[in-house]
Amino acid sequence: MNFIVGFLFAVGGLVAASMHLKQGASNYWDFVAFSVVFFGTVSVLIITRPKIKTKILLSNFITYLFGMKKNKLKFVQRCFRAVSERALPDSKISKIEDKIVVDGFEMIELGFDKEKIEDILADRYLAYKKTITSISSWIKRCAKYPPAFGLGGTVLGLIHLMKGISAGADPKETGVRMAVALVATFYGLLLSNLVLNPISEAILEKLKADEELVEVAIKTVLMVKENYNLIECQETFNSYLGDEKVKINFMNAMKASGNENEEEAQAA
Repeated sequence: MNFIVGFLFAVGGLVAASMHLKQGASNYWDFVAFSVVFFGTVSVLIITRPKIKTKILLSNFITYLFGMKKNKLKFVQRCFRAVSERALPDSKISKIEDKIVVDGFEMIELGFDKEKIEDILADRYLAYKKTITSISSWIKRCAKYPPAFGLGGTVLGLIHLMKGISAGADPKETGVRMAVALVATFYGLLLSNLVLNPISEAILEKLKADEELVEVAIKTVLMVKENYNLIECQETFNSYLGDEKVKINFMNAMKASGNENEEEAQAA
C-alpha cells in the first residue's frame, strides 16, 4: 500500500511540473518509445524469471503492492491467546507467521521434541525467505534495463530525425522529432526508478517485518511445547513490542474478555 501511495505522489509531481510548463499529456506520449521500453523490459523479465511458480509470483506482488502493513500488536495478542488456551488462533492461514504457528501446533500434537520443532520451523522460514529474496533480486536486476531500452528508443528517434533533416524538414518539425526521441529515455528512467527499484526495495522491507513476526510465531510454539506459565508468556511477548506505550497486561486483557463473555451468557 505504501508503494501505491508513493507512486501517486510521484505522478502528482509530474502532472504539476507539466502543468507549470504548460504542456499537455500528448507532449509526453510516443508509441515507438513506449513499445521499445515496455516490451523490451517485459522480455527481460520473462528471460531472467526465477524458477518460481506463477501463482507465488502473483500472490507476492499483490501482497507487497496492495497489502496493508502488518499489525504486530494484534498478532502478539493472538499468539498469547493461543498459548493461554493451547489452541490455534482464529484467522486465515495465508501469512507465513500464521503457517508457522499452525505447523508448530501440528508437530506438538505429533510428539516432536523442542529442538526438532525449532529446527524445522526455522528451515521453513529460510525457504520462504529464499523465495522472496530471489523475487526482489530478480526485479532489482531487471531495473537496470529500462534506461538502456530508453536509450535505444532515443537512437531510433534520432535516426528518424536525421532522415527528416536530410529530406529538408523545417526547424519546427526538427524540434518536434528531437523531443519525441528524448521521450524514450524519459520512459526508461521512470520505469526503472519509479516502478522496478521501489518494488524491489518494498519487498525487502516487508520481508524484514515478516522475519520479526516469524520469530514471535516460533517462540509461541516453543512456549506451548515447554508449558510456560502465563506470567512468563506475558513478559516474553511484551519484550517483542518494544514501545512501552503499546505494552499491555495480557492477563488483565484475558480476564476482561472472560468477564464480558460471562456477562453475555448471563444476559442470554
